Amino acid sequence: MSTTELSQVMVKSYLKQLRLTRMATDYEALAREAEQRGLGYLGYLQALLEGELAHRQEQQLRQRLKAAAFPYQKRLEDFDFSLIPSVPKVRLLELAQGAFLAGHDNVLFIGPSGIGKTHLLMGLGRALCLQGYRVLFRSAVTLATELEMAHKELRLPRLLASYRRFDLILVDELGYLPFAKQTSELLFQFFSDRYERASVALTSNLAFAQWTQVFGNEQMTAALLDRLVHRSHILLMEGESFRFRHSLQKQDEAS
Repeated sequence: MSTTELSQVMVKSYLKQLRLTRMATDYEALAREAEQRGLGYLGYLQALLEGELAHRQEQQLRQRLKAAAFPYQKRLEDFDFSLIPSVPKVRLLELAQGAFLAGHDNVLFIGPSGIGKTHLLMGLGRALCLQGYRVLFRSAVTLATELEMAHKELRLPRLLASYRRFDLILVDELGYLPFAKQTSELLFQFFSDRYERASVALTSNLAFAQWTQVFGNEQMTAALLDRLVHRSHILLMEGESFRFRHSLQKQDEAS
């Protein structure tokens, strides 16, 4: 083995030991390119580091999107804001930059079924993943089930602590089903635990005055709303159901 070949083997071994996987893959090709372009040692090093950094950022993004547990992908760019003029596009795009998370503010999407609340919720969450924030998606029913199981197994404090690792927790479809007394109390504990500590974003088909239908106890519901609404960005959505509109279009096309 020549001295050059031995050096190549050693360099690749060192890069793998240091877990610089992209550099280990690219260093030979980039060395040839740097030589052809006359980049010099610093130019070559810069190209190597840029490739490694981009690779790590892509890996981290994939990990954040996986950890978010979105049931499917929705993007803000794909939402037709012209159909729901009550939703200010500029405001959504500002929220998607993530500044509200520093103050532990909440985002509440309130409106009837079928007008895109879940799309905006997941689109906002995805955009924040792209910004480097840690996001978790849960339907209200799934969240309630997790809390119930943790309470039954005496690990509720540990579960709440694990939720705190996320900058934002998305809670979808709060209000579609009423909860039993104990479940309501556990959800209250969840939201109270995040109050002024970390942010939540949620969707609900119910006006605030109707939330007692879901949580039962008026006093607890009032206390919950007080925590959620304080320092919140509230988006009241109005419009015709997308699904209803799509159904009518299909009927027109068939006739």
